[in-house]
Amino acid sequence: MRSPAYPDTDLELREIEPGLSAYVCPKSGGVWIPISSYLVWQASHKIAPSGPPNEYAPSPADDSKRRAMLCPESGRFLIRYKVGHGFNFHIDVSPVTGGVWLDKGEWEALKSKGLHVELNNIFTASYQRKVRTEEYVTALDQAFRDRIGPADFQKVSEFKTWLEDHPKRRDIWCYLSNNSEEN
Repeated sequence: MRSPAYPDTDLELREIEPGLSAYVCPKSGGVWIPISSYLVWQASHKIAPSGPPNEYAPSPADDSKRRAMLCPESGRFLIRYKVGHGFNFHIDVSPVTGGVWLDKGEWEALKSKGLHVELNNIFTASYQRKVRTEEYVTALDQAFRDRIGPADFQKVSEFKTWLEDHPKRRDIWCYLSNNSEEN
């Protein structure tokens, strides 16, 4: 099989975890995980996260310059999915074979949050919806930070956190709403 990252390079079969065989690209360090191998391994390896979040997080690649990659098994284009949840990278999956391509360091990053044992969940609509929601909230926070300034944004964020936990938050919100009309 040829590497999706370097089509002129053959992938090498290796064990990336005890009982999980995958194909590694000797040039890029990327890993092709056939879905059949993964599902057999996954069934017997529900493991807790092995390290602190993002300990092995790979540096984000410039995806705008990345060319489309081909599945080493089917020759079809791979589809990219955002990982999100604190990670700034994508995972490529074959729509034909279900195999997964991970760039160098991505397996370790997923493992740091225990996502390596639930890899197939990343490709679900509900997971991707959560990723988009996280991105929206982050962008909205940044927009408000830019509009009101970092110091005031910090104060408002602290107040918001305090208000969310307050037993009389509805009364406080009502008071603020009724007494803050612009004239």
